[in-house]
Amino acid sequence: MNLPKKRRLGFVGFLISNKRWFALSAFIVILAMIVAALCAPFLFDWDSVTKINLSKSLIGPGTESLLGTDQMGRDLLGRVLWGARITLTVAVSSVAIAMLVGVSVGAACGYYNGAVASLVMRIMDSMIAFPRTLVAILIITVAGNSILSLTLAIAISTIPIYVRFFAGPVMALRNREFVLASKSIGVGDLRLLLVHILPNIGSLVIIQATVSLAEAILIGSGLSFLGLGPPPPTPEWGSMIAESRPLLTTHPYVLLAPGCALVLTILSFNIVGDALRDYIDPKSRNA
Repeated sequence: MNLPKKRRLGFVGFLISNKRWFALSAFIVILAMIVAALCAPFLFDWDSVTKINLSKSLIGPGTESLLGTDQMGRDLLGRVLWGARITLTVAVSSVAIAMLVGVSVGAACGYYNGAVASLVMRIMDSMIAFPRTLVAILIITVAGNSILSLTLAIAISTIPIYVRFFAGPVMALRNREFVLASKSIGVGDLRLLLVHILPNIGSLVIIQATVSLAEAILIGSGLSFLGLGPPPPTPEWGSMIAESRPLLTTHPYVLLAPGCALVLTILSFNIVGDALRDYIDPKSRNA
């Protein structure tokens, strides 16, 4: 008699069954931030979060404004929601670019282990030797302050990590029996990489992407805090925190609104990344 196979739980089911309440809460926070980013234009128009209205300056949290207003009279809740939209757009776009380029270059270097691949890896090592924030600052200095330049700066500073991280696994898989067997029957190198090798490191890509999103948000907000992000009055969490520093003692809610959003989002991505690693690779649970 054939016993029915045990169906694997989904990610949310895994969190519930293993009582990973912190990870489940972090996952809910990420979903809430994504929904907030998508709904921001429907809840607050652009003028309400960018236009100066000094008659409503520094109104405390209440019924008129849920989180209050900043020193320019702009609604803080609207700016936090629009900030989520801009911050997540920059983070997702930069990680997607870095992943596409980094995994491709890393896979090629790991599969073709020659002089060119060795040279590329040395260049990547040289880039990793520089602090990522410093690399991003250099790029923004040349490209100028904008959402696009911020995205490209984070992406370029992240590419070496993906190249270095994925070259090793591809190098290990290229000599496995299933790859050698496929090559012996005439399967081309591109098909070997796309069909046989890269799917076997897909879990690593997903986990690294989750961690990279938290890092991209942190770097992007840090650059905006230094004045290297999108120019004012664009609502970005890092620049909002920088602008509200003088009000920390008198009107702390102006700083706490974007600060708490930033901390919760970064912390949530890190926690979900750890849980996702355990879900994809159950052996790591006992590590």
